[in-house]
Amino acid sequence: MRKIIGLWFMVSLFNNCSQNTESGKTKQVTDTIAKPAEPVAKVDIPEREDLLKQIKDSEKELYAATELNTDKAKKMISLYESFYRNYHNFSECPEYLFKAAELAENIEQPYRAIKFYTICYEDYANFKLSAECLFRMANLYDFKLNNYIKAKALYMEVKVKFPKTHWATDADGAIKMMGKSDSEMIKEFEKKNKKTTK
Repeated sequence: MRKIIGLWFMVSLFNNCSQNTESGKTKQVTDTIAKPAEPVAKVDIPEREDLLKQIKDSEKELYAATELNTDKAKKMISLYESFYRNYHNFSECPEYLFKAAELAENIEQPYRAIKFYTICYEDYANFKLSAECLFRMANLYDFKLNNYIKAKALYMEVKVKFPKTHWATDADGAIKMMGKSDSEMIKEFEKKNKKTTK
């Protein structure tokens, strides 16, 4: 046993010596305890009331215009996102996320819109527009991204989770029209109208 301890001592002594020399010169061993990281710059969290006022003022300006201004829409989305990041437990949050999704959809940012609708739907289950969030996600996958598999799965989810809503009826209609050309859809609508007028 003493031989093993002695051998271990010799090996460890040899390793220490070889680590402390470089090209025949003695190298100073630095402390192995890591220094604490420099403090990260503090990010100021906007006061909730200030952020609410900014949102209200920006909404007034954005919605007063006759045409959607893309830069103002992006600024508005950033304000809604800031509210979500800092005050996600407050009642205004799902409404703001929904509005952010609508704006993203209108400025041709479908993936961003889907992200906001998804957060609304998954994180705020009792939100009054949950069915619409799910339907709009399906619609974006269907018409903007041409991902019919994902769209159909979401339309089916609308039908299963919200069967007694008009969103379920719309989802059923969307599934039937999925992948059809505009002319095919027009023919379907005309055919349907003829049946209802008789």
